[in-house]
Amino acid sequence: MTSTRNEILSAIENGDDIIFITYSSLMSTEEDLKFALIKILEKYQREDIFTPVFSCTKELISNAIKANAKSILIKDKIISDPEDKEDVVKKIRAILNKKSLLAYGIRSKSNHLSTRIYLKVYRKHLFIEVINNIPLCQRDIEKINLKIKKSSKYDSIAEFYMENQDPEAEGMGLGISMIVVLLKNMNITYRNFRITTDGKEKTYAKILIPLAV
Repeated sequence: MTSTRNEILSAIENGDDIIFITYSSLMSTEEDLKFALIKILEKYQREDIFTPVFSCTKELISNAIKANAKSILIKDKIISDPEDKEDVVKKIRAILNKKSLLAYGIRSKSNHLSTRIYLKVYRKHLFIEVINNIPLCQRDIEKINLKIKKSSKYDSIAEFYMENQDPEAEGMGLGISMIVVLLKNMNITYRNFRITTDGKEKTYAKILIPLAV
């Protein structure tokens, strides 16, 4: 077993926070995250919720990486008009593929654009937090909160999408709705999912998962 896996097991046993730092969508980080989640859930006999919990966490990480990628592309003037949603999506996807991931990760690190994932268990609740280095404006936060609340009325992501198609979602807004629906299917209120910003340096995405059966 690798030293990283041993450190994860030790942190779970001692009740310590588990922190991952990534600059791109790396398979090694994803596998270590899966390992940490399954071991936490095994400890509380909640393996049954591994798939939706991992899916929610992966979606938050993906959104954080996309936000960081967008800022690099704007800085490099590859994205000339951030309001052209179709062009933004196309250019983000062009660098977030297997061929370009390493180069993008190096650029992210040199620009101090990390994605941090925190896992913490407190009073039989799993606290998941994903932080990236791009703040959101108040308008975007309000739009996200509205989408979270609206999504809570649906039982499936397909149903939500059919009734709320959003051509300006940049391929990311649907993921927020997916998280709300997945939480609902685990009988977890949408109020346990929050996205906030300090308005200056960072954006925080947080999910609280009850572990008691």
